[in-house]
Amino acid sequence: MSKVVVYTKDGCHLCENVIMQLQKLQSEHSFDVMTQYTTADAKLFERYKDVIPVVEIDGEIRLGGSALANLNTLESVLRKALFSP
Repeated sequence: MSKVVVYTKDGCHLCENVIMQLQKLQSEHSFDVMTQYTTADAKLFERYKDVIPVVEIDGEIRLGGSALANLNTLESVLRKALFSP
């Protein structure tokens, strides 16, 4: 089973959209979704402060920032990252 981590911070509406869309996709495919708050770790905060949300799939950063900002394409972008070989 794949493990998906969404790097986020409080008040990030884009992050909330990504998490909701991932939860919707879980009804079709089995994978775990976790959130990691960048504000809880200084190194993570420095690394991702300007690009959240960031999506990591099975230990590999796959998507971030503007690639996840368009609500019209969010589902297809996530599907491609999750389910394409």
